[in-house]
Amino acid sequence: MNFYLPNQKVETNRTYNTKFNTMLLTSYSFLFFFFPISLLGYFLFFEKNLKSKIIYLGFVSSYFYFLDNGPLLLILIFLAFLTKIQIETKIFNNFFYVSLSLTPLIVFKYSYILFSLFGFETPIFIKNNFPIGLSFFTFQAIAYYFDKNRLQKNESTFEIFTFLAFFPQLLAGPIVDISTFRNGIKNIATKEDIQSGIRRLSVGLLKKFLIADTLAEITTIYINSTNIENISFFSSFLLIFSYTFQIYFDFSGYCDIAIGLGYLFGFKLPENFNRPYLSKSFQEFWQRWHITLSKFFKDHVYIPLGGNRVTKLKVYRNLWITFFCTALWHGSSLTFLFWGFLHGLFMTIEKIFNFNKLFSNRFVTLMLIGLTWVPFFAKNLGDVFYIYFGLFNFDFHNDYLATLISQNIDFRYIVVSIICIFSLRFNIFRIPNSQTASALLLLIAIVTVLSSSVDPFIYFKF
Repeated sequence: MNFYLPNQKVETNRTYNTKFNTMLLTSYSFLFFFFPISLLGYFLFFEKNLKSKIIYLGFVSSYFYFLDNGPLLLILIFLAFLTKIQIETKIFNNFFYVSLSLTPLIVFKYSYILFSLFGFETPIFIKNNFPIGLSFFTFQAIAYYFDKNRLQKNESTFEIFTFLAFFPQLLAGPIVDISTFRNGIKNIATKEDIQSGIRRLSVGLLKKFLIADTLAEITTIYINSTNIENISFFSSFLLIFSYTFQIYFDFSGYCDIAIGLGYLFGFKLPENFNRPYLSKSFQEFWQRWHITLSKFFKDHVYIPLGGNRVTKLKVYRNLWITFFCTALWHGSSLTFLFWGFLHGLFMTIEKIFNFNKLFSNRFVTLMLIGLTWVPFFAKNLGDVFYIYFGLFNFDFHNDYLATLISQNIDFRYIVVSIICIFSLRFNIFRIPNSQTASALLLLIAIVTVLSSSVDPFIYFKF
């Protein structure tokens, strides 16, 4: 099948046998072959020796990436060597080092713009071989170089490579700092770690298969539609509702899987979500959503520009620049840039009018956040406004999309929608800390995986 995601903006011809592609953490080959064998080898031979643990994880992670696209493993090696050389020799100034580090990302993610401007076709190799996780491990390399904690000890080139390539979080985060990696290398997984790992892994699988992929069916109907000019309130609302929860359960599900895998190997990876849809403001939302990416842009863009320690006008400027960079990190299309514009706009309004203190309201904030997700899944900027205007159109008779959606909504979607609503009030995935609960949850997750189709995670394309 084509590697096509609901909010894909750039054409790609990559193909995946999704059930048997090891790079997909929900595939059969990963869950029932690569992962258990890797974990067994780790426990039997390498867990208690620090040096051998680094070597083992480095080679396992290399093989994991090589299975998808061997030549692109060279990018990880390039970043590790470049960072080590820069640390040892300071041969480049910081700007040039960052520019060199970003070069593979620019080539694979943004070069199509230049080719289009000059009337050339994007080379097949670039179009078909975007390295999954490239944005994440590129930023992790840059963050490592500028991390003050790095000064306590200089890792070898292979240790830097292993730090960047560690397979549980290689593909879509969370972005890890060197302190977390060092502690994980020293740590030996306890019984509690193993139970926590199994629970988080199982919860992540259930979030992805039971909730996110069910909600994705509504988005897929829109993606496959050819005409939404007469879209009504019914279709617009369902699209926004579905995608708002789809992207949360899809991405947080991936992070739960990554964190769970980390626990099993002795690593305590950072949390990336803290119930973001309970936020009372956009500022609070960005403290709860994709936490490690927010921290990266705060530490490496917002604060170096002056952060909040400058005049009000410069604070607003810093906000807009930060969200422009965040949008560009996701993609160069107008829809992503518009998404960044909306978040910059709402954050600026909050600061100017002290909105987050005077009018703080979880429901209002959630509604506005839902509106900002439209550019994320819309096929183009025109569709964004069709969907917005559809919220004010109550003529359902000419809404072709509404007909398709109503024909495809079934009992599963209704149940999942109720679960999503309840998740706003209750922590529905709080699981008792016991062996029985962990084993039962794992069994349910395995049965769910075996009875479901396997679709890529949304954030794999970033």
